[in-house]
Amino acid sequence: MNTRKAWLGFLLFLLGSCLLGAQTSPEAFLGHPVGADRKLADYNQIQAYFQKIAQESGKIKVFTIGQSTLKKPMIMAAISSAKNIEKLDAYRQIAKRLRDARGLSPDEARKLAREGKVMVLITCGIHATEIGSVQDSLELAYRLITGKTPFDADKVLDDVIVLLAPTINPDGEQMVTDWYRKYLGTKYEGGPMPWLYHPYAGHDDNRDYVEFNLPETKAVARVVYHDWLPQVHFDQHQMNTDGARAFIPPFPDPVDPNLHPLLVRGVDLLGTNALYDLQKDGFKGVVSGSLTTFQDWWKGTSDCTSRIHNTLGFFSELASANVATPIYIGPSEIAEPYFAKSRQFPDPWPGGWWRLRDIVDYDSAICLSVIKTAYLNKEDFLYNFFRIFHESIEEGQKGGPYAFVIPREQADYPTTLRMLEVLMLGGAEIHQAREAFIGDGKTYPAGSFVVLMAQPYRAYLKSLLDVRKYPDMSRVQGGTPATLGDNAAWSLPWQMGASFARIENPFPAKLDKIERVPYPAAAPAPSSPYILLDSSANASFAVAASLVGANAEIYRSKDTVRGTHAAAGSFLIKNTPQVQKALPGLLEKWHLSAAGLADVGGIPKAALKNHRIGLYQSWRGNMDEGWTRYVLDDFGISYTTLHNADFKSSEGKKADLKAKLDVIVFADENSDVIKTGRSAAGAYGRSAEAYPPEYEGGIGEDGVAALRAFVEQGGILVTLNGASRLPLRDLRVPARDILEGVPESKFSCPKSLLKISVDNQSPIGYGMPADAAAMFARGMAFETSLPPTTDWDVKVVASYAPDDVLLTGWISGEDLIARRPAVIDARYQKGHVILIGFLCQHRAQTHGTFKLLLNALLYPEID
Repeated sequence: MNTRKAWLGFLLFLLGSCLLGAQTSPEAFLGHPVGADRKLADYNQIQAYFQKIAQESGKIKVFTIGQSTLKKPMIMAAISSAKNIEKLDAYRQIAKRLRDARGLSPDEARKLAREGKVMVLITCGIHATEIGSVQDSLELAYRLITGKTPFDADKVLDDVIVLLAPTINPDGEQMVTDWYRKYLGTKYEGGPMPWLYHPYAGHDDNRDYVEFNLPETKAVARVVYHDWLPQVHFDQHQMNTDGARAFIPPFPDPVDPNLHPLLVRGVDLLGTNALYDLQKDGFKGVVSGSLTTFQDWWKGTSDCTSRIHNTLGFFSELASANVATPIYIGPSEIAEPYFAKSRQFPDPWPGGWWRLRDIVDYDSAICLSVIKTAYLNKEDFLYNFFRIFHESIEEGQKGGPYAFVIPREQADYPTTLRMLEVLMLGGAEIHQAREAFIGDGKTYPAGSFVVLMAQPYRAYLKSLLDVRKYPDMSRVQGGTPATLGDNAAWSLPWQMGASFARIENPFPAKLDKIERVPYPAAAPAPSSPYILLDSSANASFAVAASLVGANAEIYRSKDTVRGTHAAAGSFLIKNTPQVQKALPGLLEKWHLSAAGLADVGGIPKAALKNHRIGLYQSWRGNMDEGWTRYVLDDFGISYTTLHNADFKSSEGKKADLKAKLDVIVFADENSDVIKTGRSAAGAYGRSAEAYPPEYEGGIGEDGVAALRAFVEQGGILVTLNGASRLPLRDLRVPARDILEGVPESKFSCPKSLLKISVDNQSPIGYGMPADAAAMFARGMAFETSLPPTTDWDVKVVASYAPDDVLLTGWISGEDLIARRPAVIDARYQKGHVILIGFLCQHRAQTHGTFKLLLNALLYPEID
């Protein structure tokens, strides 16, 4: 009997061992080592591998955290000790108690920090061509589960819960892998795809953490700010090939003043420990600090937004190969300053072969160092998580600011509510006033929305709602600012066209916390002969576009509609049975109200035609084109994607664009790329200009001639930002960009919000306020000239403000653009050329200037 019990115990031990340790290595599963030359695991294989080891081990559990743009499941694995995996919900609740902070004493927080487990989120592959971390995720999971680590994995995982997302851009990972495999063994091996590796955003998928437009971004936001609340968030990236092998924080100056000092020091601790561990283990060419352009300022990225949510968020950058193809870099090809020793770069890489396996090794070493540091500081990280939230709440109670108020009365109420939804997805607490109240001497009506700053995510709200002026970090030579990774500053209300107020001092008010955005209940559609939709609301354009696409009879008012508040350009819709059927659902979808009109006979108006819209897409993966598609899809506006061949002669006949289209849009892009397809050498490998022949070239001279004929025959050509140089140069629009060729010492404006004055009585300015915020980046300031012939008639729609041009961000030489035109509507023969000299639909975030594009698409027949 005892022998049988012993055997039974031994069998149970073996079964337990099998359940705790994965049996299948990545190499056995894939049929090749992780990081092998010219070998990649695709997303289908990655999902399957994680599911397999989750079946084999009790130390890992796989969750679906969302769905990608192309409907792929997004997975995240929780890896820890088996007993922790069984109690994940309890540890998530501890993190939530520490985050909420109110009603929790320091002693109680200390106790929870002892009981809790530190959670480390590792996100991989947000930029799909930066594929090393995605491949490493399989090996990292296997090493942690099986204990093949430089530390005692069982001991570490008893205190650490690793949340590993193998890619947060699964669509892109599959696209890049498929493209790479397709051209393996050809001269295009390792070269770039001719389209975006996120269907809409491409590289900008990591610039979407301001407004959460993409489903992938929403999924990560729910993990970090709502569902899991990790104390550490490490996001993995790759960079150019010819510099350092790796970048790890500390970051260079400037430091974001909204960050708690413990966050700054905590990120430095994680980075410095990783720097030391990599050096100890013989990894060369690792840099930190001011030798790089990687900054801590812009807060629109995955890890950076984690920091303003009081998580120790940071990223690494590793030198790239040609995807999975090795590259050789000779010593003379290493860029300055990465061939000389310095305090921030004490062990230069000498050059040589660089492989995907090298990237995997560096990525793995950094991940393991981060996990070890989290383990060594478990109680501190958890307690400081509470402390930072606690002190944020206390700081907010003092004022300066005490609150931000978003009045109930807005020019574009549906968009304002959308802004509140964004803030709440970011974890904001929002209240609504039951009664009128006074803040800083001004009365605000009942129904106003109040964002009290005494709340856990104060830093996040201060970053998105406050004015942010980038500090003067000018270099001595030339007086230009230090290079910025992205925006110098931003303001969510200004970007979205919402009015708001900063309240400095505490005030009494009767407020109710809202649990969800209070979208109004759908009102019944009017039964009157005509329907009025106010052009001040972006949503009106979506409804009008849907109805005109169904052949509804629609007009646009030429002035403010008498007896109403409806702005010039408002939509006057004949209320036919067809409209009566479609309108209620559209109003409900867009949270929009409509007014009824008995007659429109006395209203100055112009008919709205169902314009056939074309959007140009080059073969160079233009992110602004992707975001423009996103905006059109979001608004339900139909369009045709145009490629180079659509502009070319065929079978001896010139392209007749007007026969098929009424409006053609060119998103922000280098005009030379549009015309010739030529661009500067890419940064991600030696084959960056090697495209298959069917993806070479641009619209060519034939395309320019076709565009000229298109406008002459009554077409509307719309060019955004840099694309406006095409009509300036090739269609001879009687205007010029005064900033072209101006050195940075004379004018510099890293991406910032500038004040513009708008003629909202002109068709392109319909529905806009008189003053608005324009997102400026490599933008234009025009100077018009007398037209050479009567074929041209140039109207200025918007100009940069006469003074105080900068709203938020950084600018040098603003006098150069003050009063200069920013948007031009140039009539040429029967058609129009619309030049918008800034990013009016930037990353689908600048809702406040969307109307400039939407008006061009819904241009009334007024000529």
